[in-house]
Amino acid sequence: MKKKYQKREAETTLDADAIIAALREFPDGLSVHAVADYLQLNRPQQKNLTWLLNRLQGTGLLGRSGNDYRWVDSNRALVGTIRQRRRKNISFVPDDPTEAARGRIRIAPEEVAGAFDGDRVVVSVFRSRTSEDREAKVELLVKRGTLKIVGRYQRAFRNDGWVESLDEKFAYEVDVEDFAEGLHADQLSEGAIVVIEITRYPIAGTDPAGRIVQYLGSSSVEPGMDIEIVIHKHDLPHLFPPEVLAEAAAVSPEVTEAQRTGRVDLREVPTVTIDGETARDFDDAISLKKLETGNFQLGVHIADVSYYVRQGTALDAEARLRGTSVYFPERAIPMLPERLSNGICSLNPQVDRLAMSALLEVDQQGKVVAYQLRETVIRSNERMTYTNVNKLLAQADAELTERYAELHELFRAMEELARILIKMRERRGAIDFNLPEAVFAFDDEGRIAGVIKAERNIAHRIIEEFMLLANETVAGHLEQLGVPSIYRIHEEPGPQRVLEFAELARAYGYRFPVEGVSSHDYQRLSHQLAGKPEERVLAYAMLRSLQRARYTAFNAGHFGLAAPVYTHFTSPIRRYPDLLVHRVLRAILHQSLQLGEGPVSGNSRSAGQAETPGKKRKPKSGIKAPIPAAGLELMAEESSERERAAAAAEREVDEWRKAVLMAGRLGEEFDGLIVNVREFGFFVELEGIFIEGLVAVASLYDDYYEFNARTHTLTGRLQRRMFRLGDRVRVRVDRVNVDRHLVDFSVVTGTTTERKRKK
Repeated sequence: MKKKYQKREAETTLDADAIIAALREFPDGLSVHAVADYLQLNRPQQKNLTWLLNRLQGTGLLGRSGNDYRWVDSNRALVGTIRQRRRKNISFVPDDPTEAARGRIRIAPEEVAGAFDGDRVVVSVFRSRTSEDREAKVELLVKRGTLKIVGRYQRAFRNDGWVESLDEKFAYEVDVEDFAEGLHADQLSEGAIVVIEITRYPIAGTDPAGRIVQYLGSSSVEPGMDIEIVIHKHDLPHLFPPEVLAEAAAVSPEVTEAQRTGRVDLREVPTVTIDGETARDFDDAISLKKLETGNFQLGVHIADVSYYVRQGTALDAEARLRGTSVYFPERAIPMLPERLSNGICSLNPQVDRLAMSALLEVDQQGKVVAYQLRETVIRSNERMTYTNVNKLLAQADAELTERYAELHELFRAMEELARILIKMRERRGAIDFNLPEAVFAFDDEGRIAGVIKAERNIAHRIIEEFMLLANETVAGHLEQLGVPSIYRIHEEPGPQRVLEFAELARAYGYRFPVEGVSSHDYQRLSHQLAGKPEERVLAYAMLRSLQRARYTAFNAGHFGLAAPVYTHFTSPIRRYPDLLVHRVLRAILHQSLQLGEGPVSGNSRSAGQAETPGKKRKPKSGIKAPIPAAGLELMAEESSERERAAAAAEREVDEWRKAVLMAGRLGEEFDGLIVNVREFGFFVELEGIFIEGLVAVASLYDDYYEFNARTHTLTGRLQRRMFRLGDRVRVRVDRVNVDRHLVDFSVVTGTTTERKRKK
């Protein structure tokens, strides 16, 4: 018998989302008249309703029995939202969190059917022929989103004008038909940077139109304007609402006696933070003592953000929306207001701070033999930097050595333990590509002077290794208890990507398995490549063959770290998943104390070093799940998406600034390395300055070049001149498009490595 329904208030327009919701509410099915009655549609809308229901049936979302339409759950037809960062980088995010957790769904540009970023659509899903991702085709536009584009204002006659898009996801000139309150055409100069909201889409040959809603600046070359443009292109929340700032302002800036009650007092334990020179928030601190047994007592103390950011508050909602802090060269967009992130939640030196601590006993083999997870109060002795710790360990600065004489043995013990942990991970098969990272150098006036290699010294490794160990220990404990939580997973690479990489490695004379591949295989090849000319090229290719790490509510192990279980626990100031893990831990700790079980603790087995990934466990008797698994899975997918958006934004600012640098060096010649070969040309990374540009096939005038995908080569049909991945080549800077961050090179004649293909 069908579920009895009640009439809703009348809708002014035909809302496909409302129709879908109605059909899902009545699983036994509804007729056209019943849907129209439920939604109180008028007669013209009822005609459109019949058409829409037939379209939904055609996609596979609806079944039909007589006159009744009913909802059909199918993984071949899904409802969700378009996400588009660049013109050809289009993905689909299903409403169903279970489907979202299965991995990315791509949409080819020719399959979007007029949909744009933020639009709600129905898609048909199918397995990709060329990758491990699923692909989709838009079958029906359900509802337009709110699409805002950042662009350059161009004045026409009188008050008429248009906006030239600076956003690849909407590469159109948009007619200006309206202005938000307080804005007017007379206020905008030619070339002004504005945000325009699309009100008319480019359908059936009509030009798009929009309403200018925000003025950003007079031109794109203003200092900091590149970051401002990227923030709007990637929809990064960057202004805190008043209610969020009000909640942050109400937090006490000091730790009170009442807050210290019930916590383990570690204020007398020598503790330090180690971060970069420009860091302003410190969410992890380290203590270490060598025991008489030869083992190490390691304390990883993490800012207790979850104490201040409670579930259900405006602060929590904003942190969830942002998902992560975003870091640009000279500006950060924090996940939390600065009063928290740089104040009471930051483990600043010489002040009391609340922490969640992982107290680990580690043996000489790098194994955690015992641990406790506790709420603590700490007091950091010093705010150290990677540079200074490295100098102290190398005894390269007498003044520093004298200044930090009391902490010198502490740093020596840290180095000893870090090297033990590095060897432990190597034995286990963890992959470390050790790829160079680039940072910008600026002149005295703040302009980009160059790009240099970022230093990675033993001090970096100390923090990396200790944080990894704490993350694994916490993850292992949560997995052992069987309590729903957030995990950081890195799944095995897909067979197609492994096959493609194995073929490339074989072309360079290296053997790599195509079946049963393990992290040991990647590690082994990485060691073989060390110091070889082709090291960087194949290391980048190895990295591209791996899947992207992501968050999920279900443990599936971490392939790259060769860890059976892993989570993010150590950065709750800047990552929302870490904050969620802290909440789960706090709830478990309080429940354990109420059950009379004492502090959260365990041995090596529950530390996650002997667990089986993917093995489901029942919650430990008496322990209740603080957050339901379904809710965690949705938040995990949200966090993964925000992480991808933040990474894309950070990468785009880097690309923009590299383009600005090269725009001032047109006509200059550089030596470089071919790092990618495609049918349309090859990409060259300039040696020493980490800037990449394209040598288009069209610029190779001496021959007709053919692309071989298996050998990653372009070969001239007549002269057999070959350009191969890993070749060194001298190029000239020909063209730079700063707006699109594109750099075009041409080969300097007679300077490239040339090969003759065997007949």
